[in-house]
This record gives sequence, structure tokens and C-alpha cells, in this order.
Amino acid sequence: MQLLKLFVQGISVSTVAILGLGACIPPNTSQTTVPYTSAPTTATENTTAPTASAPATTTAQTAQNQDIDDIADRVEEALDSDGTLKQFDLDADDRDNSLVLTGRVQTAEQKALAEQIARQTAPNISINNEIVTQ
Repeated sequence: MQLLKLFVQGISVSTVAILGLGACIPPNTSQTTVPYTSAPTTATENTTAPTASAPATTTAQTAQNQDIDDIADRVEEALDSDGTLKQFDLDADDRDNSLVLTGRVQTAEQKALAEQIARQTAPNISINNEIVTQ
């Protein structure tokens, strides 16, 4: 009984706190708001407060990192499929949301060709051409 009373008090305090926070947030007049409904709660012996979830930007950054990894793989495949550049086994790696081209080629024209292929394959990504000519 004591536990149930504490649980109900906790819900009451949480409700007041949530309503108080809602009063501090100015309404967004540019969007229609949809009321939030939640599933009914049941009392359990664990009365700890729920933990906050990670910010949405973490998920977005993870997705963005996966996307740039995929783009780097596609650029490497494009470089390997070019008859002139295939023999040099050039790399494309992601660094700070950009692609870095590395490896060794024989001429400046081959270096420029590698960058051109990378820019065509990943047109919206910054390309840093660190390929060395021998």
C-alpha cells in the first residue's frame, strides 16, 4: 500500500512538472500540433525515473557516417573499374565528412583523372586529392 501511495505521488509530481514545462514552451504557430497519447501505465516495483534517450543528431550523424562510408566504397569501385587507374589500387576514405583520395600514380593526368572520377561519383561531397605522383 505504501509503495502504491509513493507511486501515485510520483506520477502526480511528474504530471505537474510536465504541465509546468509545457506552459514555458511558446506555441509553434507554423505547424499543427497533434495531441500526444500514451499507453496506460502499470505499477511495478521499479520506481526509478526513465532515462533520457540520445539526441536525434547522434542518429543522424551515424546515418551520415554510414552514407559517406558507402560513397567512399562507390568511389573506390569507380577508380578500380577505370582501365587507366585500375593498376594503382587507389583508396577513397572518409575524413571529417569529406573523401580523401590516397595512393600513387605515375602522372599528374592520372591524379587529375582520379579526382574527376571521384567528383562524378560523389558530386555533393568535398574531395581532398592526396594522391602522390611518382
